[in-house]
Amino acid sequence: MVYTCRIELGEIAPKIWREFQFHPGVTFHQLHKIIQVVMGWENCHLYEFHVNERVIGLPNPTFEHMEDREVLNARKEVVQNHVNEENSVFTYVYDFGDDWRHTIILVKIDESAASDPAPMCLDGARSCPQEDVGGVWGHQHMLEVLLTPNHPERDQFIGWVRAGYDPEHFSCEEVNHELQRQKDKLIPKSLIKRPVGKKPAKLTKSALNKHLKQLTNDQLIELVKACYGASKEMEKFLAVRILGDEAAESLFQEYRKKIEKEFFPERGFGKLRLQEAKNAISEFERLTGNVKYSLELKLIYVENGVDFTLSYGDIDERFYYSMASVYADIIDQVNEDEMAELFDEFEDRLEAIVLKTVDIGWGFHDNLAELHAQLRWI
Repeated sequence: MVYTCRIELGEIAPKIWREFQFHPGVTFHQLHKIIQVVMGWENCHLYEFHVNERVIGLPNPTFEHMEDREVLNARKEVVQNHVNEENSVFTYVYDFGDDWRHTIILVKIDESAASDPAPMCLDGARSCPQEDVGGVWGHQHMLEVLLTPNHPERDQFIGWVRAGYDPEHFSCEEVNHELQRQKDKLIPKSLIKRPVGKKPAKLTKSALNKHLKQLTNDQLIELVKACYGASKEMEKFLAVRILGDEAAESLFQEYRKKIEKEFFPERGFGKLRLQEAKNAISEFERLTGNVKYSLELKLIYVENGVDFTLSYGDIDERFYYSMASVYADIIDQVNEDEMAELFDEFEDRLEAIVLKTVDIGWGFHDNLAELHAQLRWI
C-alpha cells in the first residue's frame, strides 16, 4: 500500500508545496523525518501533528507537568491507524518558535504493493524558508532585504543565509536522492532487508593487538603516518597524544569558536544548530579525553544559550531542555570529582548562570536552580 500526500506551508505566497509518496505503516516520527527531507528543513526543532483532534509528538518528561493536553508518542503511533481515508486533512507544526504550520492532504491510497517501500517526492515548488528566520514575517522580511540592493540589513542577511540559498529552487531529483540515502530510517522496520550470510568483518582490539605485535618498527611508523594522513580527526588525535597539553589547549580554542559561532557568529545571526554545537563538544572529548576542557566547553554552551535568550527573548521548549540537560551533565561531572578541583575552578560561573536566568520563562530558572542545589560542595 502507498499513500500519496500533498503538503503545503501555510501563509506564504507564492505557495511552497510538495507532493510525495510513502508507506502508511511508518510511524509519525518517521513521517516527520520524511517531511523534513521533502520540504528541505534541517531537523533542528521540535514538532507535532494535529490529527483528528489528537496531538501526536514527542512527549517530554521534563515539561510534562506543564502540559494541559495528552500528547501521543510519535515514535509509537502508526500513520495508517490515524489517517486512512482519501482527502483526509491533518496538520504538521515544525519549530514552536517560528511556528511553521503545514497542511497535509491524503490525496490517494494505492492498495497495490509497492516494489520499493522507500518514500518518493513526485512534485513541488520553491525552497522552504531558512531555519530560525523568525517565522512567516521573518521570512518575508529576509526576502525583501535580499532583493533590495541598498538595504541597510542586506550584508547582515547575506552573511547569515545558507550558501546557495535560492527561494525559487526546488529539485525532485535532489530530494529523492536524499530519501534513498536515508531509506532504512523512513520505512516500516518490518520491511528493512537485513543482510544474509557472512557477518561483516570487524577488527577487534585483540586482533589489532595481535597484528601490531607482528609488525616491525618501520612498519609501525608507516602505519601511524598513514593514520595521520587519513583524516583531520586522526591528525588532531595524534597531535594531542604527541604534543600533549599544548595541542589540547589549541583544540579547545578551536572547538570553543565552533560552539560560540552557533549562537553569536562574527557576522549575521546565530543559526542555533544546537546539535552541531553538542557534536563539537563530543568530538573534542573523544579526541582529547581532557576532562577539564570538555566540561568548560559544556559550560560555554550553556552560557552562550543563556546570553542568547537574554539578547533575543524566550526561545522554545527544545532550546531550554537542551541547556538544562547539558547543565545537569556539568553538575554530575563536578560531583564525581572527589578532589573538588572542578568545583573550585567553575563554582562562580555555575552560580552566575542560575542568577542570570531569573526572568527567563519555561520554568528554566527553577530547573537550573534545582540542579545547582545538587552540588555536593555547597
